[in-house]
This record gives sequence, C-alpha cells and structure tokens, in this order.
Amino acid sequence: MDHHLPKVILYIEDEPTNRLVLKKFLEPKGYKVFEADDGLNGIELALKEKIDLILLDINMAGMNGYEIATKIKSIERLKDIPLVAFTANVMKKAKERALIAGCDGYITKPIEGISFIKKIEDYLSGKKDFIPPEMIPELMKEHNLQLVEHLEKEIRELKRLNDDLQELDKLKSDFISIASHELRTPLVTIIGYVGLLLSKRLGNLDIEHEKILRVVERNSKRLERIVKDIFTLSLIENKIPFMEIRNCNPIAIIKTVLEDVALILANRELEAKLYVEGDISQIECDEDKISQAISNIINNSVKFTEDGGKIDVFVKFPSDKVVEKYGLNPELYIDIIIEDTGIGIPRDKLNKVFDPFVELADIEKHHTSETEFMGGGTGLGLSICRGIIEKHNGYIWAENKEPKGTRLVIVLPLKVKDNFAFIT
Repeated sequence: MDHHLPKVILYIEDEPTNRLVLKKFLEPKGYKVFEADDGLNGIELALKEKIDLILLDINMAGMNGYEIATKIKSIERLKDIPLVAFTANVMKKAKERALIAGCDGYITKPIEGISFIKKIEDYLSGKKDFIPPEMIPELMKEHNLQLVEHLEKEIRELKRLNDDLQELDKLKSDFISIASHELRTPLVTIIGYVGLLLSKRLGNLDIEHEKILRVVERNSKRLERIVKDIFTLSLIENKIPFMEIRNCNPIAIIKTVLEDVALILANRELEAKLYVEGDISQIECDEDKISQAISNIINNSVKFTEDGGKIDVFVKFPSDKVVEKYGLNPELYIDIIIEDTGIGIPRDKLNKVFDPFVELADIEKHHTSETEFMGGGTGLGLSICRGIIEKHNGYIWAENKEPKGTRLVIVLPLKVKDNFAFIT
C-alpha cells in the first residue's frame, strides 16, 4: 500500500458508534475514511470526493443497503468504485442478495484484525465475489420484487403527504380569505370616518389633532393595501375568477402609480421617469389589478433603492429576444419594464422572488417603514404581481442588471383571450 497516497474509503452506516470504530481501526493503518449516515448522503459524498472503496451497511432504516447498492451502481461516475457490503446480517442468502443488488463483495461484522485488512486490500485490488449462475434468476426476481414493494410503499406515503399538504393549503387559503374579509369591513369604516373628520365638515381641527388623524389615515390606507394584497392572493390561489376586462390606457395607469409615490420619491431624492416607445394607448386588462401589480413593483423598487437612486419605466413593443423566447407576435403584445439602481436580488433568491412570503432583504435589517430604504413588507407583492399578469395571459420575470440594480419585465397581450367577461 502506498502511504503517500492513502486509499480513501467511504463508510455508509447509520450507527455512529460503528462508524467511529471503523474509522479508529483503519486510519492508524494509513487509510482515509469518510463517513455517511445514510445512502443519499453517501452518494452525495461519493460524487464530491475521490473514493477508492465504499463499505455499505445493509441493515439501515429508510433506504436499505440493497436499494443503495442498486442506486450507486446505476450512477455512471460511481459504478466502477468497489462496493462491499459490511454487515452483521448472516442470514441465508444475505451475501447473494447483496451481490445481486450490485455489491462487489461481502464482509461480515465484527472487524477481525488482519483478516479484515486483507479483505479490504483484495477488494481494492479488484477482487469480486460471484453468485453461482443457477441462483441468479431466482435472486434477481426476489430483488426486483422487493424494489417494487418498496417503491409502492414510498408512493403511498408520498400520496398521503400530498393529501395532507393539499388540506393544509386549503385551510390556509380559507383562513386568508376570511381574515381579509373581516379586516376590510372595519377598515372601510375607519378610513371613511377619518376622511370625514379631515374634510372639516364636522368642524375645524387644531394642528395637533389633524396631525394625529393624518397618521391614522396613512397607516389605515397602508393596512388597506396589505389586506387588498392578501385578498387578491386568496383569489389567485383558490382559482376564483376576479377579472373585469376593459379597454385601458397603460400609460395612464403607470402615470397614476408614479403620481401616488411622488411624495415618497421626493423625500428620498429618487428620480423616476417614464419612457414610451411607439403608439401604445390601449390594451384590454383589469385596470385595477394591473395598477395593483405595477404599484407593487414600483414600491418594491422604492424600498430597495438607496436615496438618490433612479427608477425607470419603459413601455414598448417586445424586443426580438422576448419574441423569440415566447414565440410571440410583437404587434400583439407590449413590454412594461421597471428598472432601478437598487441593491439587486440575491442570487439564491432570483428564482424564488415571485414565491409568497419571500423577503428579498436581510431580515435583520428589516423595519416597518414603507417609504424608507429597506422598508418592511409582507413578502406578497411580487407573488401577487405574477398571479395578476398570468391571469392576463402575460409573462413576468426578474433579473439583475449591471452594474447594479434590478430589471423586472412584464409582457402583456393587447387583447386578452375570450375566457374573461369583457366589461364595456
């Protein structure tokens, strides 16, 4: 054995004590030992490290040694690594079952000093144990039957878990729907009375009282937007129709959204500009929902763009890249692109950005202000955007742009498909 290049052995065994005993026995003799507590971790480790031999316990919980052996030998990068069953199982046909499953050899526990090392060296040198040919058909039939039985058991368990998840998902959606309805009712009353008081139709207000009412109004409207988002998400997740399609002007919708955040932009010294290319004055859409989607995106850009940054909105016909990606007729769609110079989206969240309750920022830096840099949110905004855009038979995606910032692209049809009621 070359002590300058120690042979590397992977031991797959669910009992920590057994792994420790083997490691302490082999490492002083010049071997390097990696450990894995189950088959999947073992396979992952074998694919990552250069392994010279795999020792595999047969009697493990979950995926047993026979199944692991078959899996290992089915992987191109692992199939030529010597695989040896190392087990206390001395029942009849235990060795033959291990070999038919894919093992190259079989060693019984416990470790027997020099004899054990000799067997390890033999298997490292290419030795293979064989099954008498007359036993192969029967053993193969038994092995395949066991694999099928295990697979059927796993399928039943997955079906049960899926049923449980669907039930939990329904309970969650029902709760969201009920909660949003129960919150909206008192909010409408609160906002109405505050508006009445601020109108001074019931009498003049001193400066301090008016200031307090403005705070109540601002936070009530913020809560109203959150409830609206939750309610919309409930409709989307429960596949409840909610679209009212009209002829709308997308430019006017975007201008209104920008006007709504104008004060926030001014306070943060953020610059927002709208660029329009081509004659795009009318599309068929649910004006309220498209406004909600664009508002969520722009508010997201506001939250994650440092003071003094820029937010640009482009409205144009689709680029060649988009046309090719989705096979679109460029004359029947428009692009709405929102770009900012903000912090961008962490790489590990780029594919999850439209999932519900995903927070883009470091949660430790999160605070409740809606208007300040890195302000708080529900994590629902972009998820709702996706639902709204997809309900319009459109497309939406996010990407980081160089040198910094985020680009969010919406592709909308000029005319929606006729599966929606058209409101004139």
